[in-house]
Amino acid sequence: MTARRGFPRGRDRGGGILGAVRTATLKPGFAKPLWKGHPWVYADSVATLEEGTDDLVRVVDATGKAIGRGWLSPASAIRIRLLDRDEEGPPEADLLASRLEAAVALRDRLVLRGGRTDACRLVHAEADGIPGLVVDRFGPVLVAQFATRPVHARRDDLARRLLALSGATSLLARPGGKEEEEGIPLADVPFAAGTLAPETVEVREDGVRFLVDLRRGQKTGHYADQRENRRLVGELAAGLDVLDLHAGTGGFSIHALVAGARAATAVDSSGPALACARGNAERNEVGGRLEVVEADALDRLDAWARAKTSFDVIVADPPRFATTRKGLDRALLAYRRLNAKALARVRPGGFFATFSCSGAVDPETFGEMVRAAARDAGRDARLLRVLSAGPDHPVALFAPEGRYLTGLLLQVLP
Repeated sequence: MTARRGFPRGRDRGGGILGAVRTATLKPGFAKPLWKGHPWVYADSVATLEEGTDDLVRVVDATGKAIGRGWLSPASAIRIRLLDRDEEGPPEADLLASRLEAAVALRDRLVLRGGRTDACRLVHAEADGIPGLVVDRFGPVLVAQFATRPVHARRDDLARRLLALSGATSLLARPGGKEEEEGIPLADVPFAAGTLAPETVEVREDGVRFLVDLRRGQKTGHYADQRENRRLVGELAAGLDVLDLHAGTGGFSIHALVAGARAATAVDSSGPALACARGNAERNEVGGRLEVVEADALDRLDAWARAKTSFDVIVADPPRFATTRKGLDRALLAYRRLNAKALARVRPGGFFATFSCSGAVDPETFGEMVRAAARDAGRDARLLRVLSAGPDHPVALFAPEGRYLTGLLLQVLP
C-alpha cells in the first residue's frame, strides 16, 4: 500500500524515498508538525543535511523514521517543502506530471467549463502538491510565478507540461516577491515559453470584460481570486450607489455597474490602475456611470465624512497590510481604521464587503477586528456571508497558511 499525499507515515524501508538521494535529519521534537501533516521544514529544525548538490532530499525524524521527500531551498527560512510521504511512489517527473494534470482538470471542472470565465488560478502551490509554483490563466496566456529555487530550476519542464495540458499558447514568468529570500537573482526571473505573448489580453467573468496587463499589472495581472465575490457584489448592487475602495483596475465597480448599479466610485492611489478601470468601464459600456478618484482611501473617506456623503454598497479590498506575523498588530490597527471609516459611510440597510489578503490575518482575528471597527463607527450590522477566494484557489488541509484571502459581507442595520 502507498501513503496518501499529506498523510503521515513512519516506516522506512532501507533509505530510499521516491528516489531522494540525500537525507535531512530533524532535531528531536521538531518532526511533530510534520507527522501531523504540515508540509514545511523550517531551517532551525534541521539537525544535519548530507553533503550533495541535489535539491530533492529525504527527510527523517531524529530517530531515523522516514517522513517523506521534499525540495530543498538552502537560503530560505522554509528550508524544505515536502512533496510526498509515499515511499513507493513514481519518480519525481512522473509525480509532477500527474499533479499538473490533476490541477488543470480540477479548474476545468470547477471554473472554466461552461464558458463563464477564461481567467482562473490554474496551479496553487502546496494545495496542488507543487510548492512554490503559482500559475494563473488569462485566456490563451499563462502567467507563472516560479517562487522557490527548486521550481525555478525546473521551469522549462514545468512550462512545457503546462502549455501542453492547458492548451494555452504562451507562458510568462512574473516575480513572486520572495526571490531574494530564495536566493534567486531578479535578473533570472524573466522567462517565457510557447509563442510570444501579447502585452495585454481580454478576459471574461460572467459576461464582464476586463483587459489584463500581462507584464505590468499587479501580481500576475488580474485578481482572479475575487471572481465569485465580485459576482456577489454585483448581484447586490442593482439600483444602488457603490463605493469601491482600493479599487485597482475596477473589478468590483465594473461588475456592479454591469449588474445595474446606479453609479460607482472607484478610489485608488494608482493613476495607471484607475486608467485601466476607466478602460474596463468603457469596454463594458458603463463608463458614464463610473467615477474614478485618485486619492488615499482614508483621506477620501474623511472628506466624505465632512460632507456627510454615504453609499449603499461599500467594498474595502486593501493591499496586504501584514506580510509576516511580526507586523500583525500594526496591520490590524490599519485594517480597523479603514473599516471603521468605511462602515460610517454605509447608508442604513446598506452593504459592506471587506477583505484582507494578508495570510497572517486568520479569519477569527479578522472578524474580531471588524467587530471592533463597527464599535468605533457606532454601527450595528449582521453577517450575511463569510467570503474567501474561489474554488480555483484551494487550501491544503494541513497548511492553513495557504488561505490568505478573508472577507465578510455585512448588512448595516438602521
